[in-house]
Amino acid sequence: MASNDSPVYQPKDAVGGAARSTMILGGAGLFLSAVQNSLTRQNVTGWGVITRTGGTIGLFAAIGGTFEFARVAAANLREKEDAYNQAIGGFFAGGIVGFRMRSFPAVIGYGAALAILQGVFEYTGGKLNGYEADTSVDQYERKEQLRRNRRRPIEETLQELGEGRGIYGPGYEERRRERIQKRYGVDVAQNTLRGLKKQFEDVRSEVVPKRKFAFKPKPKPVSSDHPLQVSEPDPSVVSSSQPIRNPSGRLGHESMTSNGGSGSLEHESVLSNVHHTLRTESHHEYVDRGIVIADSSHCVIKCLIPSPSLAINEVQSSVIVCGPINGAALITGMTASTLVVSCRQLRLHRCRSCILYLRCNSRPIIEDCSGMQFAPFPESLVGGHFPLISFLTEAVKNLPPLGVTMSECWAQVDDFGWLKAGHSPNWNILAQEDRRGADHWKRLLNATDGAVGDILQAFETTGCMTNMVPKNEQL
Repeated sequence: MASNDSPVYQPKDAVGGAARSTMILGGAGLFLSAVQNSLTRQNVTGWGVITRTGGTIGLFAAIGGTFEFARVAAANLREKEDAYNQAIGGFFAGGIVGFRMRSFPAVIGYGAALAILQGVFEYTGGKLNGYEADTSVDQYERKEQLRRNRRRPIEETLQELGEGRGIYGPGYEERRRERIQKRYGVDVAQNTLRGLKKQFEDVRSEVVPKRKFAFKPKPKPVSSDHPLQVSEPDPSVVSSSQPIRNPSGRLGHESMTSNGGSGSLEHESVLSNVHHTLRTESHHEYVDRGIVIADSSHCVIKCLIPSPSLAINEVQSSVIVCGPINGAALITGMTASTLVVSCRQLRLHRCRSCILYLRCNSRPIIEDCSGMQFAPFPESLVGGHFPLISFLTEAVKNLPPLGVTMSECWAQVDDFGWLKAGHSPNWNILAQEDRRGADHWKRLLNATDGAVGDILQAFETTGCMTNMVPKNEQL
């Protein structure tokens, strides 16, 4: 029965196959002989392919013819096509290589090596990529059959591993309920609890509105005798797009709300709409609130208050002295003004023709600015030389002293609007002869409301671009 099912072997022409293999491998040997002849160092003619390296042609032709003849002859004698025919042909072909060595062990060794190589290659499929897939078999059905054979029933898995860890069989809730009631005497209605919990979540989502994102810092108590104490906002005003002003000229942040926020009045000391006048705000105790100066022009403002932050917005033709700022200072829209400040970080936006006497722990940053001049913080304002800022010595003791590397950050300005190589034309260092001396600072600190015009004239900033010196020439 088995012999009837196996395919009938058809004899093949061993001589014809040997002739074809001889011509094919002979051509390959001719190519290699030509390569050897072209790489020789002697001056030879084209006939050197045959006269000098012709042995390569003969070797390849003999190997091809011998291999094919022995393989086909073995298949005809055995009436079977398998890997043994390839091994027999490989043995005879390897023996041809061993003949060149003129050694019988070489003949046996080369023959055995090539026989093993050819036999293994044919046995593993006869191709470098292995056996070809059977196109007559439906791959979907084959994979489904594999899945059905490899899939294990859930009962078998539960029997080996047990319930838990995400593996639960049918009726698990009932079995769990019975087990808890038997051990602890507690009746657990799991499905009922889940249903009630889901109903509760649905009702809560409908009744309770979603929370809106908002910062709500805890307000800190401020003494009532503070010089910048401001009145509480009107509780009836929940939100307003306009600033809330009081008779003193101070205002709240535009995003101020009645429930308290980052812009509420109790967290900022605000000066606004100060024109043609002199304002002095000083206190000898640390004040944990930010300073905001906005919408002012032709004024002199002395905010001698240690503060965590400073914000200046839309100020023109003014002189401002702020100190010391233990955090960041943000200056926006300042024009033709002089600013004296000691801070940890400074950033300027849309400023024009301003002079800054600066002491900063990091590199100042300017963006969309022009005509900016920088000078070091006046040494005469540090050390308690003047009564109004005698507290500065204690307040700035944590900042690096003048003369060290950190104090030179005022001259290392980063211009975000200038990406080219070289120094930005939007800022420079104020010339030494144009910097104000100790007499000017003493006059500024002791000035009264009637001396606004004289102070503004002494610190005039118009035409400041003409007094600029190249960077690093004057520090």
